[in-house]
Amino acid sequence: NIRIGGHVQFIRPLILPMTTAAAEASKGSRLTEKEDEKVKGLSAASENYGNFFAQNCFPAASGVVLIQSGLAVAGYEVTLSSIASASISVMIISIILTMVQVFLFDRQVKGGKK
Repeated sequence: NIRIGGHVQFIRPLILPMTTAAAEASKGSRLTEKEDEKVKGLSAASENYGNFFAQNCFPAASGVVLIQSGLAVAGYEVTLSSIASASISVMIISIILTMVQVFLFDRQVKGGKK
C-alpha cells in the first residue's frame, strides 16, 4: 500500500502529459479545450479509482486493519487475508469499468464527437 504519488506528485507532471500526447496522437490533431479537460479528469479519476477500490487488496493496509478491528469489536472473527481477498472482486470490477470508460472516451476523440 505504498503510494507512488498522487495528483500533484505523479498524475499532473508525469501521467497527464503522456495521456494528452496519446489522445492527440489518437485523434490526429490537437485536443479541444473540452477534450483536454476530459483527459485531465480521466487521468485524475484513474488514480482515484486505483487508490480507493484497490487499497484494501493488501492485507497490511491500514484500511484492512481498521475493518478487521471494527468487525472484531462487533463479534466477527475475520483475518486480514480474508478481507483483502474479498476486496479483489471490487478491484477487478473497478479496473473493467475504468477500461470501458477510457475506451469510450478514446472512441469519442477518434470520432470527433463532442
